[in-house]
Amino acid sequence: MLSKKLKAYVDLTRPVNVAITMLSIPAASILAGGNLKQWFEILVAALTGGFVAAAANSINDFFDVEIDRINKPGRPIPRGDASKKEAWIEWLSLSIVAVLLNLMLNDYALGIVVFAVVTLYWYSALFKRTVIAGNLVVGLMTGMAFVYGAVVVGNPGKAVVPALFAFLINVAREVIKDIEDVEGDRAEHAATLPVKYGTRPALWLATVSIVVLIATTIVAFWRGLYTVLYLYPVLVVDILLLIVTIWMWRDQKPATMSRLSNGLKLCMILGLGALFVGSF
Repeated sequence: MLSKKLKAYVDLTRPVNVAITMLSIPAASILAGGNLKQWFEILVAALTGGFVAAAANSINDFFDVEIDRINKPGRPIPRGDASKKEAWIEWLSLSIVAVLLNLMLNDYALGIVVFAVVTLYWYSALFKRTVIAGNLVVGLMTGMAFVYGAVVVGNPGKAVVPALFAFLINVAREVIKDIEDVEGDRAEHAATLPVKYGTRPALWLATVSIVVLIATTIVAFWRGLYTVLYLYPVLVVDILLLIVTIWMWRDQKPATMSRLSNGLKLCMILGLGALFVGSF
């Protein structure tokens, strides 16, 4: 029974997403010129980011119970392995730990973490069910992870391209997830873009975001921000992004949207790798 409950607590946090956040922050710190002398600050920042992400995912399940009963019945609360109260307590506990950890870093980093905790709470409580605003909030928060990693090592200017990359790819991903979840969102009267205006405008928003993203990756190389080692892997990412774009216009079934959402998650990881190798 204990192991079942523990698994539910872990599942609430969406550990894969947490791991991506925890890897993104040290990568951002290194991209911003962080070095081994700053290993402690970078480690604390990565742990803090992981707790913030885990807390955000827990509170998301708290607010999305009825939607998840339709769209994702295998989530911990709909399947009966966790309660809403437990999800709320987990959010609160993880958020407190994140803020306390960040007291060991600079004031700017602390401000970002407090802002993230508050914004992500209200995203789940309110913005997620609004037209476009919820998508933009997720993109902003993902981009802020890279700004945070750079702020920790004292060089936020180096975070511009990675943050923009993360923002654009996550706006597209969130729109695709809205298309995937349209049945449950409509049943719960969530005014997401595809629910309120239909699938086609949502597809156009995702497409524009991806096209701007591809243009950004090319301009970054053209302006000499990254070496030739960046070019080849980022071209692979751009090709995958084009495939996702074409595929989403051809098939909007929930299962397809789920695969494309995961594909964009892979593109983000590969894109991060391209930025990393191209920085040296």
